[in-house]
Amino acid sequence: MVAERNGWSMTIPGVPVAADGASFDEATDEMIDALRAYAEDWHLRLRGASNHRDNHGLVQLIDKSDDEQLRDWLATLR
Repeated sequence: MVAERNGWSMTIPGVPVAADGASFDEATDEMIDALRAYAEDWHLRLRGASNHRDNHGLVQLIDKSDDEQLRDWLATLR
């Protein structure tokens, strides 16, 4: 997570998701949406790809967490 002049940017190393927002909360909401989209794509087509296969644990975390739990988890990465 990086505070920038115009807001916040979030990435997770090794995972092709990113989010931006004018505030930390807005960027977090965008990241939650991006994580949910990634998990959906992972289940549909990415789980067999060699560069995504090892993200099974992350996808389980996303699937088993509600938005508030993901928000709390993202805050620990700060």
